[in-house]
Amino acid sequence: MDRERALPIVLRVTGVLFVFAPALGFVLLPAEFRWAPHHPPYERMIVALYVALGLCLWRAAADPRRHVLLLDFVILSSVLHGGVMLYDSFAQHGEHAHLWGDVPLLFVVAAVFWWLRPTGEPDHERT
Repeated sequence: MDRERALPIVLRVTGVLFVFAPALGFVLLPAEFRWAPHHPPYERMIVALYVALGLCLWRAAADPRRHVLLLDFVILSSVLHGGVMLYDSFAQHGEHAHLWGDVPLLFVVAAVFWWLRPTGEPDHERT
């Protein structure tokens, strides 16, 4: 399967994961996803942001070339978010489990989106 055909599938799968995985990660794998001290308002905010991003990715799957800026946001925000958490997993005592959870997941998302990212101009003829 070529990149152009794979991208909509990856967008939909990632969209679904972003809608459900953060909340499930906090519950099912707290050591890998939940930071100490436990802060429910922060976790709800993170879940809400990822639900919004997941829904936008689902919609972008219909025409990825017209949503390259959203793909760039996913790449950049994943690298920055993962980088901050990579630092914090070493800087905060007892948070090394994140090196097996949310930190590598964000870098994988960034790498996959970068690899699949469309190049060139979008087709403006489409409606």
